[in-house]
Amino acid sequence: MKRVKVNTFIRFMKLLGKRWPVYIISILLMTIGSSAFAVISSLLLKQIFEIAQSGKIDRLPAIILANFLAGLISISIFGVFMALYNIEAKRGFANTQKMVLEKIMKLPMDYYENHHSGDIISKLLYDAQMASQMYTSRLRRVVAPIISVIVYLIPMFILCAQVTLCLIAVNILSLLVNSLLIKPMKRAGKEASKKNSFMVEKLSNLIQGIEMIKIFDEHSSQVRSYKNANQEYTNVQKNKAKLSALLNSMNTGFDLLSSLAFLAIGMIFVERGVTTIGSLAAIYAMYGAFSFRFLQIGRYFPELMNNIVYAERVFEFLDVTEDEDLFNKNLKSDITEDVKFDASKKECISIENLSFGYNSERNIFNNFSMKVEKGNCVALIGKSGRGKSTLAKLLLGFYPISEGNISFFGKSFSELGKNKVLDMIAYVPQEAYLFNVSIKENIRYGKLDSTDEEIYEAAKKANAHEFILNQADGYDTVVGERGKMLSGGERQRIAIARAIVKEAPILLLDEATSALDNSSEELVQSALNRLMKNRTTIMIAHRTTTIAMADKIITI
Repeated sequence: MKRVKVNTFIRFMKLLGKRWPVYIISILLMTIGSSAFAVISSLLLKQIFEIAQSGKIDRLPAIILANFLAGLISISIFGVFMALYNIEAKRGFANTQKMVLEKIMKLPMDYYENHHSGDIISKLLYDAQMASQMYTSRLRRVVAPIISVIVYLIPMFILCAQVTLCLIAVNILSLLVNSLLIKPMKRAGKEASKKNSFMVEKLSNLIQGIEMIKIFDEHSSQVRSYKNANQEYTNVQKNKAKLSALLNSMNTGFDLLSSLAFLAIGMIFVERGVTTIGSLAAIYAMYGAFSFRFLQIGRYFPELMNNIVYAERVFEFLDVTEDEDLFNKNLKSDITEDVKFDASKKECISIENLSFGYNSERNIFNNFSMKVEKGNCVALIGKSGRGKSTLAKLLLGFYPISEGNISFFGKSFSELGKNKVLDMIAYVPQEAYLFNVSIKENIRYGKLDSTDEEIYEAAKKANAHEFILNQADGYDTVVGERGKMLSGGERQRIAIARAIVKEAPILLLDEATSALDNSSEELVQSALNRLMKNRTTIMIAHRTTTIAMADKIITI
């Protein structure tokens, strides 16, 4: 178990990349700089006591000047490396969140289907943030006290080894007692992460389903569900707070005990001539910082372990098999990014002996085959649940197939790779998803380097140009979350414009007109006719008007 924690810690440090030595050295030198200043101040106190006892007041200016210069150097070292530390810590925090976000974008579709969006969001907003505290505070709070203790111990031993050893014994006892809280703190951290994920899930349900909640008067039950989850999270946080309070109370008690022990032991050694008042004063001045730092080791070490628990959760998430990995394992090793396909081939899409199921218990397709010739339009029909939309998802590469082969222009999926396949397909779903950006940017998602003129032309072909110009800000109008500022027909025509601007040779329509009224359907259908021209089309359809456009009908 300890080895797992060490490996997790090392792996997390490596997320800093080549900058991790700068981060570690910054902690080291900033701590030495601040600790050295405390040592210099303490030694100055000793020298003042000695001058007072000897009466050699003429030495005071030189001593003060020397200590001032030494203090200035130590403070400068602290300031420079504190700034470097903060920069690298923020960089590590940002890198962690970027990696989690990039991972979210690369997950296979079945991960999204088997995990609530709230759980995924929690990974980014909670687990990654808690793990990243290792960079921004927790590691420094453990490492810095250890370094400081070493810096303080050297002059303390030189001044009086006997007093120093007694003080170390008292602080070691404190550290051992503190270590008893490591496991409870770790358990509380794990439980807090789970409860937070559950709470975010309930909140996500509440916000995303607000229309249904209002319609069916589910307000009280849904809000109550979130409040219950919130209360469970609060209870865990209370437990963590109690543990922290207990830790602080114990440390305060030991701090008082250590001070009393120091005074008693110190006076005994002064009386016996083992040490001097000046040395004892210097040790006491350093001991306050020494004891505080020593107790910090026990206080913050459990918190560091807690952060490592969150780092483990982050790595568990980062280690989930990615979408590309599922497909790349089937790629032919001799295929490069420059693989070419013959777009002039008569046969555009070929599906041979396809078998697929979302789980091992039931297959949706068993040895299914179909061919689509270039320029043809094929309509897929059949009862709901027979696999029409699943076939569209397989063509888009959302899932790796169990058996069989899918080819485009004579090249198999395993030869082309998922990215090249997606470049060849323009997709128009039943319900178009629009991002909360301008209409222009929503269309530009079809081809990111498209010009404004290409976007306007695509909108005209999609019968969208006129209604776009009637919007408050024309093409710069922000459509709202999921495009809620527009009607269903308007959203669908923007989706068609997005497909047009992509200029892909294959068109995939998943019941693109089924959710529209008659007037909207006419406009969308007219736009689809333009889009389908000179393209190979596969459309999933129920409406007879849509099916009538097909050259070939295949019943699933």
